[in-house]
Amino acid sequence: MEYIAHDLLQLKEEAKLISYTPIPEWVEYSLAKAPFVVVRRAVHRDKLIPIGVRGERRNQRFGAFLSEEAIKQTIRPENLVSFFQNAQSRNMPAIRALEEVAIIFEKFAWGPTGSVGFELASGEEVVTTTSDLDVLIRLSSYLSVKQAEMIVSKLKRCPVSVDVQVETEKGAFSLAEYAKGEETLLLRTVYGPALVKLNQLA
Repeated sequence: MEYIAHDLLQLKEEAKLISYTPIPEWVEYSLAKAPFVVVRRAVHRDKLIPIGVRGERRNQRFGAFLSEEAIKQTIRPENLVSFFQNAQSRNMPAIRALEEVAIIFEKFAWGPTGSVGFELASGEEVVTTTSDLDVLIRLSSYLSVKQAEMIVSKLKRCPVSVDVQVETEKGAFSLAEYAKGEETLLLRTVYGPALVKLNQLA
């Protein structure tokens, strides 16, 4: 199976992280509470999957690697759409905003990432009243700057700030930045960020 950025991985009980630096104490505590990690946008080494662990604090983020054998379940952001539609989710602004976002992106393959995605997948209450909503959309066809402008305009009416990353085969970029129609755009790839021209994304 292919593991791509923003996939959430549920770990088996015996799972061990692989790290080339010391693992902070909070990592073990966090994984004991919620055995979920997120796939990082990085090169896969020796069949190892680059992952990130999130702690209780915003500054608690740790990058490591994982073998495929340690994975119990893979959850894509798109899978989480049915999670909030079919479950009794918490009454938090960022979670409530999913209903409006679902209408805006009804013709796209999309899903929540960040704290909202993590809470829906793990059940761990990490979303706060001040949390933004991070969203991923995958493009199967060309998205014009005009279309992007219209989407961004609709998103501004949501009760919370919605940050949308557009995923393509070449990498990911910010929908809001793309909607500006400037000549160049920051593209996030597994090799790091790169400035590309808009016509390179077509």
